[in-house]
Parts: sequence; structure tokens; C-alpha cells
Amino acid sequence: MADLIIRNARLVLPEGIIQGELAIDDGLIAEISRVRLPKRAAEINANGKLVMPGVIDVHAHIYDPRYLKREDFRNGTAAAAAGGVTSVIVMPLDTPMVMVEELQKVIEVGQKHSLIDFSLHAGNFTADVPEHLCAAAGIGIKSFKMFTCAPYRVNETTLEKLMSTIKNIGGIAFVHAEDDKIISKNTKRLLKEGRRDPLAHVESRPNEAEEKAIKKMIELVKKTECNLHLAHVTARQGVELVNKAKSKHVRLTAETCPHYLIFTKEDMEKLGPYLKVNPALKSSEDRAALWDGLSNGIIDIVASDHAPGTRAEKEVGWKDIWAAQTGVPGIETMLPLMLGEGFARGRLTLERLVDALCTRPAKIFGLYPRKGIIREGSDADLVIVDLKKEVTIRAEKLHYKVGWTPYEGMKIKGAPVMTISRGIVIAEDGEVQAKPGRGLFLSR
Repeated sequence: MADLIIRNARLVLPEGIIQGELAIDDGLIAEISRVRLPKRAAEINANGKLVMPGVIDVHAHIYDPRYLKREDFRNGTAAAAAGGVTSVIVMPLDTPMVMVEELQKVIEVGQKHSLIDFSLHAGNFTADVPEHLCAAAGIGIKSFKMFTCAPYRVNETTLEKLMSTIKNIGGIAFVHAEDDKIISKNTKRLLKEGRRDPLAHVESRPNEAEEKAIKKMIELVKKTECNLHLAHVTARQGVELVNKAKSKHVRLTAETCPHYLIFTKEDMEKLGPYLKVNPALKSSEDRAALWDGLSNGIIDIVASDHAPGTRAEKEVGWKDIWAAQTGVPGIETMLPLMLGEGFARGRLTLERLVDALCTRPAKIFGLYPRKGIIREGSDADLVIVDLKKEVTIRAEKLHYKVGWTPYEGMKIKGAPVMTISRGIVIAEDGEVQAKPGRGLFLSR
């Protein structure tokens, strides 16, 4: 007997959107039906709303023991649940997560405090440490964050060695690709000129920094045959390089983030340090290229790169942008923004939106078909979406510890109204119902 029935739903399935019902048993999707299922004690009437798989955010800085005033598992995953995110892969922020002992400590904290299922990326490597990669793989962590620029720059020789090891263990290199020499040269020049205004940060990280680094990474993939995932692509040249590489069957995937799809560098004139992100914001032409690339699948997925800073850590940037913390909170608003700015504005189909936020992330990072799809036998991670609901984003309604959002006052059409994790309602109409500690560690 099913634990729960969801009736009168528009179900987003791999083969398309159908009118149907779902039966959930022991946290799994037990049956998908186009006809009425037998009555059960627990039922949810979707009233014709869209039911899609739970969102998987593969790039979120949820936990760093040195910066708990910004974010932690309890707060970050509450925000995720309210925003329709049912699984998160936690990215190292500043404190390295390299050795298996470090990773296991984070897993223990997550198991105690997370409201949703989670996994980890090992990362912030600076040396050739194959034994640490193999040990991480042994506990189910198969993705590894690396930088081609400060603060955790890995030189090309070491990158190649690390990628060869990652290839051998069947993992994926998750790379922040910006050229360190270009950034360093520009930063030194701007500092010499006395530039401390917000736009100085943008000028320090131009399109060519991303372009040059992605070119190098593509060459390393060709050498090592390692799977590469490019973090937060921002520039039109990056989209073009990814497209060209994919046409030649290079083993890479790419993501972008909501803030690069919504804002441009001109927005820093108004929001200043609150939009200080790495890579920096680009032009309206770059933003258009990102939307096009996302729509046609050149850019595979959207991830939040959730990295909150306190107001105090941001405010100092009005006088000295170099002193401001980098990053924006984004996990709770990611799905609403993609519904409003993507689907409602005709930039994304519903099927492509679900592919970019749910299915492709699961496939790329080894969670599919347990996650990322509505099908019998998969986890009953679901989001009920009201495509007609109009909302205004307000920080006071969000669950962030830092109490602000760069999207303050934005009006959007389409919002998650219920989040279900393994058959249990964990959030409804923005109110979080789940308790800390119910999230499972996802071994990949």
C-alpha cells in the first residue's frame, strides 16, 4: 500500500509532461499513472499544478567551520528546502576539504544538521596528492574542486597529474577556470592607479581570463581523458569554447549561475559590493550568450554558487572593493528565478529547465537515476510548482542567515509551493517543516 498519493498533477517525465498521479511508498516513487489511483489515507491534490523532480544544486558553499556566521548546514538546507532544492553537493569555501578525515568530519556535521540529502566535493587542492583523491573516492566522493587562479591555484603540471588520477578513479574534475596571470596583472595595475571602486573588481577579471583558462583546461582534458566540469561559465567566449569542444566530443560539461543570467557589470553601479562575485559579472552580450547556451544545452546546468557574506563584510566594499567578501546567497531563489526569468519569459522550455536543474546535475555527478527524475523506483524527491503564482523576492521571507538577497524587489512569475524529500513534505509555501538531521549523505 502506498504511503502517499499525489493527484491531479502535471508530471514532468523524461518523455514529456503528462496529466497523472503518483504513488509513493517507503520514500520511493512506486507508481506513475494516467488514471485515478486507489484512495489512500495520505493524499495531496496538486490541483493541476506542475510536479517536477527535486532540484539538485551541485555548487553551494553551505559549510565552512571558520565562517558559520555566514552559513551552516541547518540554515543553508532550510533555505534550499524552501526553494525546491532536495539535494545539494557542498563545495569547500575557504577551508580545504582534501584529506578523508576532513571530509568525514563534514559528513558527520551534515548528518546531524542537514534537512536535505547531501554530498560533498573534495577540494581546494594545491599539490599533487593522488592518495587523498583515492581515499575520498573510497568514501563515495568522486568530484574534486580545483582552481587555475588564486587563492588555490594549481599549476598546469600538477593539474595534469591530478586529472590523470581522477580519470583512473572514474571521477570528475570541477574547475574554476580563470587565468591567474591576467587577473594578477590587472589587479596590480588597478591598485597602482588607486582604484578601489566596485567596477575595479570587474576590470580585474575580464573575459580573456576565462577564455584563456578554459582553452588550457580543454587541452588537459584531451591529454588526460578526464571528465571535466567547468564551474560558473560567464563569458560568451566560454560558451563558444564549450560548444566547439563538445562538437569534437571532448569530455566536458559546464554550468552557469542565476546571478550571471540576471545581472551584468552595470548592476554593480547600484549594488556595488553586494554583486562582487568570482568570476566577475560581464556584459549584456555575455548574458545573452549564456541564456542561448543554456537553452540549447551547450551550458549543461544551472547551479547557485551559494556563498553568502554578512552585510558588514559587503558594506566595506563601497570604500574598498578588494576588502569585500566575495559571493552572493542564491540557493533559495534559484528555482524561482529560473521559472520567472527562464520559462515565463520564453527563454527555457519546462523540459529544458528540469533537465538543467534536476536531471543533468544528477547524471553528471553520479546521483542518477536515484535522483533527478520522476520514474518508478527513484527517490520521491519532488517539487510542486505554481506557474501562475506571482511573487516579489524579499529577504525577510527567505531563510538566509545573512538577511539579504541581491534580488530584493524582483517580481517573478512561477514559484515552488511544496517540496517533498523521499516522500515527506519538507516545505510548503515558503514554510520549512523538516527537522535538522533528516538529510542523508549521498555516496556517489
